[in-house]
Amino acid sequence: MDTSKPYKDYYYILGVPQEATPQEIQDAYHDLYEKYGPHVSVSGQDPEMLLKTFRDISEAYEMLMDPEKRKDYDKNCAPHLQKGDLRALWTKFSGVQQASGQNRDDKKPRAIDTELDLEVTLREAVKGSKKQVSFDEPKPCESCNGLKPVQRMQCPNCRGLGYATSERTEEVELPAGMFDRMVIRKTEIGKFDMPAGKRGDLVLRVKIKQHPFLSVLGRDITCTVPITIYEAVLGAEVEVPTATGKVIMKVQPRTQSGRVYRLKGLGLAGADQLVTVEVVTPQQLSDEEVGMYRRLKDSCKDPNPRESLYTKL
Repeated sequence: MDTSKPYKDYYYILGVPQEATPQEIQDAYHDLYEKYGPHVSVSGQDPEMLLKTFRDISEAYEMLMDPEKRKDYDKNCAPHLQKGDLRALWTKFSGVQQASGQNRDDKKPRAIDTELDLEVTLREAVKGSKKQVSFDEPKPCESCNGLKPVQRMQCPNCRGLGYATSERTEEVELPAGMFDRMVIRKTEIGKFDMPAGKRGDLVLRVKIKQHPFLSVLGRDITCTVPITIYEAVLGAEVEVPTATGKVIMKVQPRTQSGRVYRLKGLGLAGADQLVTVEVVTPQQLSDEEVGMYRRLKDSCKDPNPRESLYTKL
């Protein structure tokens, strides 16, 4: 044995007494494999540190399960095994709170959430809907389920991980009044988290699909509706598209192009729909109609709308 290398208390690492039997050592290794093996991720722990910790656990198992290596280890390292500073050093740099199993907190960690982006139409955002979402999650490997970790290493299907991935589909109820980047949390229907032993939450981030006519401004829905010059002058009732269908909007007489009408409650999450009217000048006029416009011009008593510009200059 190379005594020039720093000593490691392999009995302490595995959590067994120095007189432990091979079966006790093997059982201790199985327990530590389930908690710190390469298939495990612990929230808040450095993955590289966890990997180093498991290497120490594997090294301890290999050393103590080999009779000749263990005999040599006991002979050369016995004087150092009871020193508290040696054990404290491994605990500090392993990143694990006493991986030997002594005074370990057996409380399972919180299950990791499954986060997904979810596209919805404007209609679905306003009215709510049911949608199916799919994601991959781990499930116990059928080939080696129930075997001990060391035996799982030989499994050709999961290569020792003990689980395989499969697709799962969930139908989720989406509320009315959704808006862009809204976060919806569905408790305990996310992926199965093997270290926690339960499912995490399903977290959905809402993304609203682009609409061919309507736009979104904050939580308001906006659109521009063309009206004729006659409707602008005389007033009218016009159809306006919304996220959930058509509504009738009343245009006031003498409406100017660019005026914004507000349709209450037809936006996202109870906001409004803002309708900008655009007065369209008639393009196909007969000579008689052109003459009528000339007579209207001559009889109009409104001032030149550009006069105020010259006054300011």
